[in-house]
Amino acid sequence: MGQFRAELLKIRSTRTTAGLVLGMIGIIVLFSLLTGLLTKAPKLVATGDQRNLLGVGDFAGVFSALAGIMAVTSEYRYGTIRPTFLFTPGRIRVLGAKVAAGVLAGAVFGIVGAGLGFGIGYACLAGRSIDFALDGRQTALLLISTIAGAALWGAIGVGVGAIVRSQVGAIIALLAWGFVAENLIFGFLPGLGRFGPVHAQDALAEFATKHLLGPAPGGLVLVAWAAALSVLGTVLAVRRDVD
Repeated sequence: MGQFRAELLKIRSTRTTAGLVLGMIGIIVLFSLLTGLLTKAPKLVATGDQRNLLGVGDFAGVFSALAGIMAVTSEYRYGTIRPTFLFTPGRIRVLGAKVAAGVLAGAVFGIVGAGLGFGIGYACLAGRSIDFALDGRQTALLLISTIAGAALWGAIGVGVGAIVRSQVGAIIALLAWGFVAENLIFGFLPGLGRFGPVHAQDALAEFATKHLLGPAPGGLVLVAWAAALSVLGTVLAVRRDVD
């Protein structure tokens, strides 16, 4: 618990985290307003269209993953990983605490993102006199999936950071996979691409995209990605020397 509290302190006391939160807020506000105000009204009537609008808060997952990456790579970049491992020689405990802190921080990102995305999207629908089409279950699933997804992306970020260790390399790898590689795989091989973490997140939120898994399988796939990358990152951190 002491190591976990230390990792939370590192996350919440750095300017990088504040910058990520502000960046997330700016992106969600911008895309929510652009989609909600500029999309023609007939294209915002269907349940699937409204789910896509109100689910812009899913961007929180990207920033949660970046925060997770920073939690590991910043220590390697500035050399603070050495005193961290000296103070707590059990590296499994250190990485476990980082994963747990990444999950909690990711959940906070998700709460903020879900609230902003849903609130702005709903206000746009109401302001344009468009009836709200989602029922209670769909609304709850959208909000819960955004928060849970962001929490899992926090763990994924820690895992990627521990595997790559280079801050720039880890960030490029994450963004290249999420915005380019996985979309290409899904476009050409949807049966395979839907098992990627980004499309598993979309499935968890029940987005209206063909070939996605159901919400429950999508959630399980995302959990599997978070667990696998966290374990791999921990194993590599234990076995590799610190430069």
